[in-house]
Amino acid sequence: MAETTAAIQPGEKQGLKTKSFTFFSDVSREMRKVSWPKREELQDATVITLVLCLILAAFTFGIDKLFETVIRGIFNIF
Repeated sequence: MAETTAAIQPGEKQGLKTKSFTFFSDVSREMRKVSWPKREELQDATVITLVLCLILAAFTFGIDKLFETVIRGIFNIF
């Protein structure tokens, strides 16, 4: 868990200004710890994601058409 920049005693209330400063200070500190992917890694992950989305969309479309055909055959709906 992130450490806060201001030590607060139990029962002590913080103002909105202090809470906001503490929050953004903590966010800034945590963002420095993030390991960001290289451009090539990000492009590879994006391509993989798009290809998998297209494959799943085609699979879902195929299953939907199969079920539609079966249901129309069962109920003789044209």
